[in-house]
Amino acid sequence: MLVEESISNHLITYNDLYSDFIFEFLQSFDSRKNLDFRSGDRLEFSISGRHRCNKINPLIKFAEPEDVDDIISIYQDIYENSYPYKEMEDPDEILAMIESQNTEFFVFQNFKGENLGCFTLILDFQNKMGYTRGLNIRKKYLGRVDVLKAFMGCFLGACIKYDDKIFRWYGESRTAHSKSQFIMRLCGFRPVGFYPNKDFFYNKIESDILIISYDERALREYRSKKLPLILPKIENSFIYSDKKFNLGDYELFFPKIRLDTKKLIKLKRKLKKKIIRDKFGYHDILFYFTDSESYFKFLYTPRVQNFEKTKYKVKDLEELYIFAQEFKNAAKEFNVRYFEVFVSAYNTEHQKIFSDLGMIPRGYVPSWKFNDKSKSFEDYVLFNHNEEKIADNMQLLEEGKELLRYLGYTIENKII
Repeated sequence: MLVEESISNHLITYNDLYSDFIFEFLQSFDSRKNLDFRSGDRLEFSISGRHRCNKINPLIKFAEPEDVDDIISIYQDIYENSYPYKEMEDPDEILAMIESQNTEFFVFQNFKGENLGCFTLILDFQNKMGYTRGLNIRKKYLGRVDVLKAFMGCFLGACIKYDDKIFRWYGESRTAHSKSQFIMRLCGFRPVGFYPNKDFFYNKIESDILIISYDERALREYRSKKLPLILPKIENSFIYSDKKFNLGDYELFFPKIRLDTKKLIKLKRKLKKKIIRDKFGYHDILFYFTDSESYFKFLYTPRVQNFEKTKYKVKDLEELYIFAQEFKNAAKEFNVRYFEVFVSAYNTEHQKIFSDLGMIPRGYVPSWKFNDKSKSFEDYVLFNHNEEKIADNMQLLEEGKELLRYLGYTIENKII
């Protein structure tokens, strides 16, 4: 018979848990190399000085088709029917995620087999990256479930299972509270970028922090050997990331961009736009030129009024300039509050085009993208733009505050 909390001889300290990289996190649980989430398993340990004996240590299981309705009700319960990403309330979409090889969907249960919460990992094997999403607990169990053990169990199992397949795990952590930041920090997740006013929860605008947990090999062995070449305004972001990840040398450069006016006029005439809307309200927007393989695409989410997941491919600066101008025009057309793009840390001309557009560098992200040709991870710079005043009701851990200090972020004219 399952019990709520088993007595464990595995005693560790918070210092043991504060991991900077994935291998350090795994070392803390070296005795747990086999986790059976198909039948159900739990992570049993005690932290010195932590008194949580009365909390439920949940059974962690892979979600099954019969869990779909419960998962939807958990999202509706915790977000009071205001969750903006409606695919997480759609039975067909949840079922597809449960059955997908690119998703790990978990549920947390008590000894009665009741689903208390859920959690999702999205797997991008092509880019060797994983994304954490939706660590949710039913309202009536908030404060009663040991969420730390729930998250750690899921993440531990994933790190073991996808060793040599996933080298970076990232999440977009809400700043409305610091609890999730703390839980993920113990698993090696550290802040590297700032998304001001990106999200909309409980009918209120919120900012997010980009957090990443690295397999150290992504930074030491497989990171590109190219020297980062960045604009001076990116330097503080680099210095912050270098302090955390020991990135090495870089070079500052401020390019002078000269564009061919005649070519710009021709490209403007060739510019085409394509919008695909899905049943959840998302808009996939594509800019392209006739007779060209170049493109600029991004996702528009009307419910949160933002542009994200921006990707582009261009042959020259004139093409990028036209795309970038149309990107800005589209932001006005759709009345978005926030838009973003990740730009190569080795191309100052591309950086300058987005900087001249009014976008601000708010994170130097090492080993962000995988280059399949060179078989290496490349650094990128997060540029974004927000329309409204940044909300000042954020709750951040010290590292998050440190990041924002490096970015020069102020609250009511006071640097935090």
